[in-house]
Amino acid sequence: MKVNLSEYDPNWTLTFQKEEKKLHSILNDLDHVIEHIGSTSIEGLSAKPIIDIMIGLKDETLLDIAAEKLAVKPYIYVSTYNKEIPFRRFFIGVKNTSIKNYPTIMTEDNIVEVQHENRKSHIHVVPLHSNWWNDHILFRDYLRVSRTERLQYEQLKKELSVRNWNNGNEYASAKSDCIMEILERARSDK
Repeated sequence: MKVNLSEYDPNWTLTFQKEEKKLHSILNDLDHVIEHIGSTSIEGLSAKPIIDIMIGLKDETLLDIAAEKLAVKPYIYVSTYNKEIPFRRFFIGVKNTSIKNYPTIMTEDNIVEVQHENRKSHIHVVPLHSNWWNDHILFRDYLRVSRTERLQYEQLKKELSVRNWNNGNEYASAKSDCIMEILERARSDK
């Protein structure tokens, strides 16, 4: 698969705000915080046009309750990732035109690849103030203020986007070293 990057689009913020409103209504009785993360949250940075959203829960014991609430169309709960990252619940927001093609909950028995062109969001539900939460917020905030780091990250993404990947996880892994280096510099600049 190819990763198709788009130039920064200010409408990504509006798309996030619509999703945020919908997610707040689904999780209304859970103590949570919602943040726009990833490249679509950073003005001027090209990105896959998929909105990354992080939901922080104040109590880790609520992860499965949140997952149960969010496992409604147009969100697909990818429960197979729970083994790899037990403190995170992951969802793919699917465009309405293709939602009928996918199960609401993906398990080892029914997992299928959701093509990037059919995705509108990625939702990560994690404990608030966990390392996962803190690192994603720090990375986003650092790229928002550091033009040099933003350009370095964007250059890598453009170089990687021309390659063929088996899936999106492979592409994400290829960015890991650069992300960790930027995070280290962000921590030392605090």
